[in-house]
Formats: sequence, structure tokens, C-alpha cells
Amino acid sequence: MRFKNFTLLFLMGIFGLFSTNLFAQQDATISADEIQYWIGEGENEVVVAISWCSYTETALAWGYRFDGEATVFQALTDIAAADSRLTVIGSAPSNVTYVDEEFNLTMCPNPDAEWGDEDYDVPMHSVNGMMGMNAMAAEPIHNGDFVKIGGVACGTMSSDWTTISWATEIVPAVDPNAGGDVVDATISPEDIKYWIGEGENEVVVAISWCSYTETALAWGYRFDGEATVFQALTDIAAVDERLVVVGSAPSNVTYVDENYNLTMCPNPDAEWGDEDYDVPMHSVNGMMGMNAMAAEPIHNGDFVKIGGVACSIMSSDWTTISWEQPIEPATIYTGVNESLSMTLSVYPNPAENEAFVTIEDAGLNMVSVYDIQGRVVSTMSVEAEAGEQVRLGTETMSSGVYFVRVSNDSAVRTAKLVVK
Repeated sequence: MRFKNFTLLFLMGIFGLFSTNLFAQQDATISADEIQYWIGEGENEVVVAISWCSYTETALAWGYRFDGEATVFQALTDIAAADSRLTVIGSAPSNVTYVDEEFNLTMCPNPDAEWGDEDYDVPMHSVNGMMGMNAMAAEPIHNGDFVKIGGVACGTMSSDWTTISWATEIVPAVDPNAGGDVVDATISPEDIKYWIGEGENEVVVAISWCSYTETALAWGYRFDGEATVFQALTDIAAVDERLVVVGSAPSNVTYVDENYNLTMCPNPDAEWGDEDYDVPMHSVNGMMGMNAMAAEPIHNGDFVKIGGVACSIMSSDWTTISWEQPIEPATIYTGVNESLSMTLSVYPNPAENEAFVTIEDAGLNMVSVYDIQGRVVSTMSVEAEAGEQVRLGTETMSSGVYFVRVSNDSAVRTAKLVVK
């Protein structure tokens, strides 16, 4: 092993002897004051720059903070753990990769390449311009150090092997959580008109139907003890019948009144990535939910936002999610006769053996019934005239709450149905 290392250093020295004597090359640097993305906490600050110089003349730099002792490799892996755009492969490492919307960078594109090959580009490191004397995992770093990592294929070493440089201009890595010019719309609790529930804890719940009408509405939710995002959503829907939540995930969140006919998943056959795939996602205080809605806890003072994935803006590391639609407070619900009867009529309601749905739009309509868990109970396609009634057989349905959904090319209408 020692012989191998000596041979490697000898060859590197020969390479550096020729490259340094023939071409004077300056080692690019960057000031700690220019760093935009600092990772970690502590009194010690180190700048870590990585040069992917063989392929795009790109070099990026992060700031790293720590207490106590640390090494080059620890700094590199801690940065990669926080910034998912950066991937470190191997404990040496054998590869350092960076991928975002603009770059797709790697240091060892050819795993079959050997030392001296043009595409052999394993990472090497320097500390304050001095070539590392240890493996990265054993190379200590201290407050104020400037660490540089770059591919050996485009590094320039001094003939005495003491310094190594990469001339690629360094730019600061952008913090993926900063959001750039994206503004996540919000609303103050003082602006909320409709509070639902009782208790000492107060949470604002905003829902963005951004794909269709640039509409976002917000309710206030009060509770004692513990609660989740899904509990808040369903408790609001239980009181405000204009809001219908289908499925336990949920799979659909619908709002219908005299002004709006909103839904988040208009096409049940759509799949992830389709333009009309718009299932709900959620954030709490701007941070993307780390759990399913039913398991995502909420606390006094939280701001919860639910919106369709199709028009959300997520950070590259999936830690934040935003919707830009201005939010207006939901008006106080005054009863089913004023809000839902003009859009979808189901009679009798509650029903025993049958119920009738009035078709509002002439033509081909899809009539579906869902249970409270979002499962399809029945579905049928009907060609009907406006005002025609379609029978729903409820005699085999268990007692409980269901949702009737009538959809066509121009509208989606939803109503709550209670079966005795």
C-alpha cells in the first residue's frame, strides 16, 4: 500500500513538474464574505470549493461551520447531506457529483479509466493552497481554512508536490431553500373571517386551487391538545359543506359555492407528471410536509398550506414548497341551500333506498359516488338533458356519509350525500 501511494505521488509529481514549469497557473479562490449557502453550526468557519474543471469549467463553493475538530471529508459529506444536489460516492471519495436544473457534473465519468487516461478524474484536495498530505478523511481543517477539491486530470501541481491548484473561476452555490424570486403567499390570522372549532390553539389553513382559477381560500382552525393537518382539513370540511375532502390521503379537495367550482384532481386517470395530475400536497410554515397529512402534526400559531402539486414550486432538495396565489379568507358558511343547491342537487338527502341527482349540463356526464375514505362505490356514464334526474341506488350502501361527483368536459360538481 505504501509503495502504491509513493508511486502515485511520484507520477503526480512528474505530471506537476511538466505542467507547472511550462504553464504558470493561478489557483482560483473565493472570499468567505461571498458565500451564500452556509451549512452546519459552530464557531469555526471553512469555505469548501469544488472544481469540476474537466467538463464545464465550473466550480462551486459552500460555507461549512462546526465546533471542535473536523476533516475535509467530514465537511464534504456534511454539505452533501444538507444539499441533496451534491452526492459523494465512496469513502475516498471516488466520485463527487452535482446535479440541478442547470448542471450535471461528475468527477469520474468513466469507471473503467485508469491513471493517466484523459477521462480519469478522481478528486484530490488542498487546504489553503497546500496539497493534502493525508486522505480526505484524515485531513484536519481549522477555522478560516480554504478547502479546495478538484479532479486530478485538470489540477496543476508544483514540482515538489507541495501545492495543487485549479484555475476555474469559483462561484458561490445558491441556497436551495432561499427560493429566489418565488414568493409563498400568506395571510394573517387577523384577516381570517371563518374560525372553526374551539380550543386554545389556533392554526390558519389555506388551500390553493392554483391550476384552474388562481384561487386560494383560508380558514381558521381552533383545537386543544394534539392535531394533524388532515384532522384540521376534515374538521373544517365537516362544518363547511362547501368544502369536500375525498380520500384519506386525500385524493381530492373540492370547494363549490355560488362563485366557485374548484377541485384538485379533475382527471382520476391522470398520473404523476401529467398536466392534469393535481393531487394535494401540504406545507407547514413554508416547510414541505415530512409526513402524510394524517401524521403531520400542527401546533398553535402554525400556517398550513395545501395545494395542487401541478402548480407548486418546490426547492431542489424538497424541503420547501410554495404557491404564489394571493389568499383570501373564506366567507362564513350559511347553509347548504345557499351554497350547493344551485350547483348539484341530490334528493332525498338523507336517503334510504334511492336518491336522484339532477344533471345540470346536457351531454355526456360521469356520475360517481365515493365513500368517506375516497373509495369508488359506483360510477356510471350517462347521456342526459339539462335538468334530467339520474337515479342512484343506495339500498346496498351502509349508513354513513358519501360524496356524489358529476363531471363533464366543462365542469365538476360535488355534493355530500347521507345514507340512513
